[in-house]
Amino acid sequence: MRVLLLHPEDVPSLGPWSKQSWDVILDLGRSSQFSEKQWSAQQGCTVLRTEAFRDDFSNIRRVRDFLSAGLGRVIDEEGLDWWQLIYLRAVPELLTILTLQRAIQHVVVGRIKVDGELWCTRESWQANVFAALCDRSLHCFGSDRRSRAIAQLKRPADLFRRLSWPQIKQIIFDKYDAGYQWRSRFASRPKPSSEPVVLIPSAYENVSRMAVDYARLIPEQRFLLIATRWSGKQFLPAANVEVRDLAAYGGEYPRAEIASVLERWRRLKKDLGSAPEFRMLQRTGILESIPAWFSDGLCARNAWREAIEREPVSGVLCGDDSNMYTRLPVLLAAKRKISTVDFHHGALDGHCMIKDQPSDVYFAKSEMEHDYLVRVCGRAADRIAIAAPARHSVRSLPHDERDHASAVILFSEPYETGEMRGEEVYREILSPLIRVARDNGRRVIVKLHPFESKAQRERMIRHLFPAEDRKRITVLDGPLNAKILSQAWFGITVESSTAMNCWENGTPCFLCGWLALSPYGYLQQYARFGIGEELQSAEQIAQIPQRLLNMKRPHAGEAESTIIDPASLKRLLTCGMRDGHGVRSAS
Repeated sequence: MRVLLLHPEDVPSLGPWSKQSWDVILDLGRSSQFSEKQWSAQQGCTVLRTEAFRDDFSNIRRVRDFLSAGLGRVIDEEGLDWWQLIYLRAVPELLTILTLQRAIQHVVVGRIKVDGELWCTRESWQANVFAALCDRSLHCFGSDRRSRAIAQLKRPADLFRRLSWPQIKQIIFDKYDAGYQWRSRFASRPKPSSEPVVLIPSAYENVSRMAVDYARLIPEQRFLLIATRWSGKQFLPAANVEVRDLAAYGGEYPRAEIASVLERWRRLKKDLGSAPEFRMLQRTGILESIPAWFSDGLCARNAWREAIEREPVSGVLCGDDSNMYTRLPVLLAAKRKISTVDFHHGALDGHCMIKDQPSDVYFAKSEMEHDYLVRVCGRAADRIAIAAPARHSVRSLPHDERDHASAVILFSEPYETGEMRGEEVYREILSPLIRVARDNGRRVIVKLHPFESKAQRERMIRHLFPAEDRKRITVLDGPLNAKILSQAWFGITVESSTAMNCWENGTPCFLCGWLALSPYGYLQQYARFGIGEELQSAEQIAQIPQRLLNMKRPHAGEAESTIIDPASLKRLLTCGMRDGHGVRSAS
């Protein structure tokens, strides 16, 4: 019996393994049933997908219970729990480990028994964990010195092809100056603000854009947006929002405190070592990064502490409390009895099933999000306000300014970050989509996510499709706006929050349910509220024109989220919920 473990960046038909015979190929990435059948026919063997063994909500509960066992053990001088600050970084690996365990129960105990050779297409922690769980030795293609050297040279080259120079520089800073020690040496020290400000911590452009949409509702209030990364500064400016870099407040290296926190971590690591999940987590290599995360994080904490103590901060508005670097100022402000408000920059945040709520109040932008937070995530309803920002950039255009449904819009996503193969997804979705567009006299727009590279996606499309099909495709990056949506005959995506934008603008949207990325039940929540129509296979894309004739189209505005009243927004940002009263709606 010969079993091949397929790395998420590989396919069965390309590579030295393609010339050998296999009894079973197990995909360690995420692929569809279409790919599984195609690969099985090509290779003449059984192909299995680890994706088929996911048990999402059950696994999430197990991960939450395991991670909770370490709470209260790694505390700094501010009283912050550093295990809680970093443990979300281990969630994807833990969920994968639990999925691999279920796969092995089928592969080993079921109809296929791994009693022979176990191979992997390239070295990876997933393959090492699988081999350890099977108690088998592992052989690896490309494990010789020459192959490893070529792979190491290839990664930077691929990076430069995919990303712009500012993005590459951001990655370098994230990797080598995550504690702002070097950047702070060259950053000028700004004068403190002369009037009270609401602090906006941001690492990403989507967070900044939505936070600034809230800020525009109260133009008399001053906001200070402090960006942890270059991408946090990519948004349209607002007159009442000043932008600075966190590096401007950095500098101090808390050597003694870092040593103290690391000693606490060593004791926790020893105590958790008896848990099988923890032992498998060690094999992923992620635990080796924790000391550096603590060191860099404590330096970033000092920078935030300096910012909060130097500036007249009256409140904190955070759009991503899953990110350690932007969660820190929320925790520090809460310790100082400063008002804190959280929101999520997308439609839903599944991490709320695992993390706690550090802020006074959480802004849900719709009834759908409120229901998800309370019913699915178990959040306290009296700490959630239904409070959407003023999203002028994605509102419907007047009828006479619309482009009258001239295009099919694929709202693309960074599939590779979810261990999917971008080429497989594009081939599976775009091929039938191009046929639908051609048969109905439309064109195709591929609207990219901010984490995707236009140059890389255009190269992919050139590789996958003939020139005649490519003439019909336009690739767009940048923020989504009303002009783009006005061109939509319909939208299609896997599970992007752009489904909400379509719904709010009266644009029919279809969800590729067979490719669902998230384990957090986003598609189920969309379906519960009628956000988009789910497709079960790529073959159903051809049926969309007929479905459009029969489906009840959303009316622009009928799904309009409740925009928060400016007076209520100002009260929550400057007074929070310290008056002891809960909130159901802030309007």
